[in-house]
Amino acid sequence: MLMPNRTPAQAQVDTLLRVADRDWEAALSLMQYAPHLYEGIGFHLQQATEKYLKAALHVSGQPAPFIHDLASLATDLAPHVAFDADDVSAAIVLTVFAVRLRYTLDNAPPYSITDLSAMAERFRTKLRPLAQAFLV
Repeated sequence: MLMPNRTPAQAQVDTLLRVADRDWEAALSLMQYAPHLYEGIGFHLQQATEKYLKAALHVSGQPAPFIHDLASLATDLAPHVAFDADDVSAAIVLTVFAVRLRYTLDNAPPYSITDLSAMAERFRTKLRPLAQAFLV
């Protein structure tokens, strides 16, 4: 629903933030109550990160393509947000959960759910405030 005095871009950013926050909350709930659901936790963390990146792309006036590749989205956003090598590595790791690990069971994951959460948190702390400020 478009709020009064909000532009279409602000409405899109607001929607992306709300959905990203729900994915974030789902990941945290799974971490607390079902930590063995590694693939699901990673999926929700990837999805939250994807939506935070897409919200920031809208803020910068760029299109947010319908892709799951976090590194590609971050590359598009790089002229507006500083990403370091650790961010790029995190984007690559989290992207795997968008597709490939959703269809396999990985009994020996290379990263703990705490590691994955920290990777996603890198993007959340950089991008969510940027998008939130756009809504004011």
